[in-house]
Amino acid sequence: MLVSMQSSTCLATQRASARCFKASAPAPRVVSVVAQATGKRAPAEAPVPALTRPKPASAEKQAQAQAPSQGPSQAAIAEAYAKAAAAKERGETVEVKVVGQNEGGVMVQFGPLRGFMPYNKVDPARLRACADGDLTKLVGQQIKARIITADISRKELVLSERQVAAAEALGRVVVGDVIEGVVTGVEDYGAFIQVKGLADVFGLVHKSEVTWARILTVDEVLKLGQEVRAKVLSVDVANCRLALSIKQLTTDPLKVSLDGLDWEAADVSAVEEPELKVLVESLAKSPGVSNVDVTRVAVDPHHVAQELEVYLVRTGADGVYDAVARLGTSSAQLKLTAPDLSRDQVKQMLQRVAREVAAA
Repeated sequence: MLVSMQSSTCLATQRASARCFKASAPAPRVVSVVAQATGKRAPAEAPVPALTRPKPASAEKQAQAQAPSQGPSQAAIAEAYAKAAAAKERGETVEVKVVGQNEGGVMVQFGPLRGFMPYNKVDPARLRACADGDLTKLVGQQIKARIITADISRKELVLSERQVAAAEALGRVVVGDVIEGVVTGVEDYGAFIQVKGLADVFGLVHKSEVTWARILTVDEVLKLGQEVRAKVLSVDVANCRLALSIKQLTTDPLKVSLDGLDWEAADVSAVEEPELKVLVESLAKSPGVSNVDVTRVAVDPHHVAQELEVYLVRTGADGVYDAVARLGTSSAQLKLTAPDLSRDQVKQMLQRVAREVAAA
């Protein structure tokens, strides 16, 4: 029994000693094991550098670092669109820089705005000089163009280089010139004519200027692709447009046959067209007019006036004027007494009142 107790005591002592040995013994280093295995001295460990606080940047650099990269402000964009719209309205030529191209044309820079110029608005000479329509060599160049669209709501800016040359040529066109062109569009209100030799210049022939005859629709007379001659009524250089008349290249049939009509003495009660009666009443109320009488009427089925027309045909003594008004096949001769008005003033009054009656 005593031996067993001594054996147990000895075993416990051995275990305690083992624990003490393990706690005090240093942990083996991998480096030492590798060095022993290779026979080489382990490299000395690099000293850890002392950590230092970085020097703060200046306030200016901190502000630059914190400020995000921003494009032009909304105010600058709005101002640029306003300038573009004003240039378009005045028909001014602007200078832009080509910054790129795509399948449809070239991108240009106008101030802070990115604009677009379709290939069909680029000067044909440039297109011929560029193989296969490759306009990359234009990038970086400054070119002159005119603005044809400036819409801030759609962020749309479209320009044309061809209109620069067209506007210069249009500046030599004057009212009364006769042009040749091709019908490119027919609408209820008139027809569009592309002027020969000026690819970007179009003219409008209003329905009332197509023919002296009565027509219901413009396509009764004009067809797409039809070649026509027309007289220039007005020139809009800013928009490269003309107001044209085809019928004024021929003499008004009424003027030709005025004296040949079968006139009948009458008064206003004999006038059949309501608008002609309103015209007489309106002229009588006009400033400077003391009296208006209908002296005779006539019907001319061969010549039809599509709109109310008034002509001053004779100036008498003491401020008495003779005029002829017509609408449809009806004509009426008027005698106006306006002693304080000149002939030009009477003509202007007749045209003004006729427009007002027609628009009513």
